[in-house]
Amino acid sequence: MSSKLGFAGINPRNHTLLIVDDEEDLREILVYQFQKDGFNVLEAGNGAEAFEIIKSRKVDVVISDIKMPGGNGVELLDNVRRYNPDVPVVLFITGFAEITVEDAFNKGVEAVFAKPFDRKVLLNTVLQALVPKTECWQPRTWCGETPLDIDVISSELQVVCKAKVINLSQGGLFISVEDRIPTVGEKINFKIHFDEGVVLCIEGEGVVRWVRTNQGEFPRGCGVEFVGLAGRAKTHMLELINFLKTRQYIC
Repeated sequence: MSSKLGFAGINPRNHTLLIVDDEEDLREILVYQFQKDGFNVLEAGNGAEAFEIIKSRKVDVVISDIKMPGGNGVELLDNVRRYNPDVPVVLFITGFAEITVEDAFNKGVEAVFAKPFDRKVLLNTVLQALVPKTECWQPRTWCGETPLDIDVISSELQVVCKAKVINLSQGGLFISVEDRIPTVGEKINFKIHFDEGVVLCIEGEGVVRWVRTNQGEFPRGCGVEFVGLAGRAKTHMLELINFLKTRQYIC
């Protein structure tokens, strides 16, 4: 990528990535590829080593394996979020199931990739994660105590279903669905309804990252990552997220 700008004008030369993996071969491949894309790249062989680097260096994005001796990825994520809830962005790459996708997003991961993964998708995710949230969306006061009505339009079935927004977070939302739950990876269009005397709607696009189908302590539904917000929605969403003071990426 050299001197070219990446996604949304992001210049890789201005950002530092930390690659964390105990598999030296894979780690070296990722380091080489991201350096080739123009990023400043650091590396660590486990979570403990990575956390020491994060405390001493400015790191914008961490790309970490989960299962590692000497400090795994989940421990690293917990330490990072206690140290600084906002940065760096953390992405998981894993071939195992030490943590569910739902739990990973709840802890503040911005993406989870299963091995083998598509490097171009990983690169685009890194670039997108570096876009300031102020350039993506901004919102309206909502206390979070009363579920909001939301229309969900499936990209696969092109049908509208009624649902409820239970939680909003920095990168997405959790919607409670009584009927058909969209599948993981499915793209949807949504419209969130606010009624404060004057009707306000926030419209956007999203992709389903995890689903919960059981009827237990928690409601059935799905975690949706924001892909984009339409029109005036961009002037409302960030204000709302800041008001809620959430640190989760997807609730």
